Amino acid sequence: MFDPATQRLLDAYPAIFLACHRRHPREDENGNVITEHQASILDHLHATRPITPSKLAEHLGISRSTMSIALGRLVRKGYVTRKRDARDARCVGLTLTPAGAHVKEQNTILEPELVREMLRAMPASELETALQGIERLADRARILLRKRKREHDK
Repeated sequence: MFDPATQRLLDAYPAIFLACHRRHPREDENGNVITEHQASILDHLHATRPITPSKLAEHLGISRSTMSIALGRLVRKGYVTRKRDARDARCVGLTLTPAGAHVKEQNTILEPELVREMLRAMPASELETALQGIERLADRARILLRKRKREHDK
């Protein structure tokens, strides 16, 4: 038996996922398949705020070599750019290209219109509290991912 807080989350999460997840394969506008792993990487990139490959790998809980292979494919497809830092040429920043941003927008894990519908059904007085709660859970999930990655690398 789980503690009550764990049980509440285990009960709530599937309802949100099942109600709002996309039901079609991920692909770009030309019909090229985007793997779940590639879509996850694109989900964590921004068009103007670069992130280093090592920080992204750590955040996603994967090895740097796995990240390097995946990024190579995304760069070749034209979805991601690698740019050397002007202050430190040893550092490379990753950003989304316009094509990558479009693919990211079209292939989110959750269907934006279904999420919008779910949020509209919530009383305005509860919406901000609910969003803050999910954001706090996401923050803790990121911390847990980093911790698990460090423990795995030992």
